[in-house]
Amino acid sequence: MPKQRLIRHYRLCKRCLERHSCRGRPSGLCYICRGLLDKLDGIANNILEAVKCFEFNTFLIGAKLPTQLYEREDSMRARLKIRGSESIKQYLTRELGMQLARRAQKEVEYGKPDIVITLTIDKENNVEVAVLSRPLTFAGVYTKKSRGLPQKQDKCAVCGGIGCNSCNYSGLSAYESVEGIIAKALMDLTRGQTPKFMWMGSEDDYSLVLGRGRPFFARIFNPRKRNLEYKTIKGKGIKAALNVIGNVPAIQPRFTVKTKIHVRCENALNKTILKRLNFLSGCKVTFKNKSKKSVKNIHSIHSRKVDCNDFILTIEADSGIMIKQFVHGEQYARPNISEILGMPCKCVMFDILDVRLQ
Repeated sequence: MPKQRLIRHYRLCKRCLERHSCRGRPSGLCYICRGLLDKLDGIANNILEAVKCFEFNTFLIGAKLPTQLYEREDSMRARLKIRGSESIKQYLTRELGMQLARRAQKEVEYGKPDIVITLTIDKENNVEVAVLSRPLTFAGVYTKKSRGLPQKQDKCAVCGGIGCNSCNYSGLSAYESVEGIIAKALMDLTRGQTPKFMWMGSEDDYSLVLGRGRPFFARIFNPRKRNLEYKTIKGKGIKAALNVIGNVPAIQPRFTVKTKIHVRCENALNKTILKRLNFLSGCKVTFKNKSKKSVKNIHSIHSRKVDCNDFILTIEADSGIMIKQFVHGEQYARPNISEILGMPCKCVMFDILDVRLQ
């Protein structure tokens, strides 16, 4: 019988005997695991030490074992024609999973665990424990009431945004933008790394963002702290409110933007000239260059003269309308303000008054 031959020809530890449904007296160094399975309690202690700085409810344990271990087990099974027994990797991760679940009062989860614990074991049975936490995703809105603050931050010149020691694993060059301020706060709150943002529109450095604020999504990787709900972030004239959500939407939600534009004209203005802009309400504007064409709807428009050459234009339009091109015209936007008024015009400044999700 294969089991009798196994006991007669191979020295196995108690656990490796049990895996092959054999009963016998362990003797000497185990042919298969070389003492690895006798260290399970110590490995479990190392895992508990590695995960103690992580907040989690569910986990999964994986392992990378040396090829020599698989070769020994496979050769023994082939020689004795043993089939269907639990592999050493399955046994190792199952036993450690049960220990961690019991000792830490957590649950094994195969789908979307909060943390994944990976054991790397070398041929001398030295064990390294690595823990990776599932990313946290946030939905947020921000307002900006200080001019001169850009929305986006340059990537770290050393790592190109991946995250390294030079940037404290933020992936950013500094924290001097809307992105930088929120990223730094999220890293502090979660003790995570390399926040990634999906913006719903953008504005100039000198634009304000008012009203209900501009929506955005953020994802932070390998967070230590994940038991977060509603959070408010403030700094340098911005205020952001964030909620934890499941995932970033596969398709960006549609939204409209209400924008106040300060326009300066080359020639003097009068009310009659400004009335020419009224036809833009309900109009479509086409933006076109060599590689791309987009069409945006203008839902409403209002103009107010400020002085001889300046006026304020307030529009509500589809997201993604290119304000400066819409004012300047050139060859990219039709119709445009300069074309309608019959004189060169430029955008001095624009502010975001509100962003409305549809």
